[in-house]
Amino acid sequence: SSDLSGQERPPAATSNWGAGRAQASANMANTAGGFVPDGKAYEKILYVSKDRLEELKKKLNGKKKGEDITDKDVEGLLFPDDLDDESQLVPVDVSGEDKDFPSTHEEIVAKVGAKGAVEAMVKAAALFEKNKSKFKDDERPIAMSVGEWMSFMGMEEGIGAEENGEEEDLEDDEVVEPSPKKKAKRS
Repeated sequence: SSDLSGQERPPAATSNWGAGRAQASANMANTAGGFVPDGKAYEKILYVSKDRLEELKKKLNGKKKGEDITDKDVEGLLFPDDLDDESQLVPVDVSGEDKDFPSTHEEIVAKVGAKGAVEAMVKAAALFEKNKSKFKDDERPIAMSVGEWMSFMGMEEGIGAEENGEEEDLEDDEVVEPSPKKKAKRS
């Protein structure tokens, strides 16, 4: 498909990226124009920890050739909620994987193993770099901080709960305030 400028867009298959536990891969993107909560162009865009992707690339190329990569490594790559708010998440494009490529780190590891999951994310990062020019400048997925991602995911969970009629009733004396950005590592 193409965007309004007539440029080809990355192929987008129907998927379930937001399934299960909220993760950086929830069918959304941070763009120069702001957060885009969903859209066909973003169905195969995931966000992963930039630093952890680099660390895991080194493991793949190291002495053990990635045999020491664990399920926990994959979880930390795709669900980096333990990192400080300033840590960077980068977009990757998994459209080069099978149409039914799994949507959660658990499913990915079950299907291709921990090493295979990291190999897929490394390929997806390269594919995004190759294809990112296919997005209009203000619609192109860009990096975001863990803090931005956590704030967005919190808003999305609230919207989802309201839409499903599952909004929690707060007692009169309960006040929910947004948490300030933390500089320290989450525990």
